[in-house]
Amino acid sequence: MKKTSQFDEAEFRKFENKIDDVLKLLQDMSSEKDVTHTGPVIETSPLPDEDDFIVKVREDRTILNDVISENPVKKEPHTVDKFTFVQQLEQDAAMRAENRRNREIIADNFRRLGNKAFKEQRYEEAINLYTKAVDYIKDSPILYNNRALSYIKTRVYKRALIDCDFVINRLDEKNLRSWLYRAVAYFNLDDQVNFEKSIKMAKKHNANEIDYIDKFIDRIKDI
Repeated sequence: MKKTSQFDEAEFRKFENKIDDVLKLLQDMSSEKDVTHTGPVIETSPLPDEDDFIVKVREDRTILNDVISENPVKKEPHTVDKFTFVQQLEQDAAMRAENRRNREIIADNFRRLGNKAFKEQRYEEAINLYTKAVDYIKDSPILYNNRALSYIKTRVYKRALIDCDFVINRLDEKNLRSWLYRAVAYFNLDDQVNFEKSIKMAKKHNANEIDYIDKFIDRIKDI
């Protein structure tokens, strides 16, 4: 019985090492890409993201009404309350933007600490630090992807899926890292149907990365 246990442990370690090779493939293939590639920059590193943490806001939410500024109305007595109200709204918007920036700074510090813990293979600590970052900024795909990868490294695949699905369903349905980490998680759970679905959706939303994804599939199926 003891001999069987030792055999199982050795086989498990061998399998785990191959999974690490697949994750490393994400970085290897990213470095092989043609430098003239003009498609969108896609997060594909198997290490936690270091850059582009701040979520890009598509519109200036502090600008409430351009029409008012471009076509000023005379402040007659009965309109004073209206202008006071708009002014207060603008001040509130500016305050919210400042609060957002402050929260981003705190979250980014937790993210960097999480990245350091991850690289030192302290994955549980990395998960806790990424979670603290998410407490401050809840709409950054990078934070969820980094935590998902940490869950994969600790073999908590279902929790990794929760983070990947949150990114895909709520933040960025095209996110390649989320789809590929999702595929890795389902592969480890022996769920072939959802593994293939994840790859299919990764291709659908990232048509410029088909060769990259095919190489990923070939590598993971060699395990």
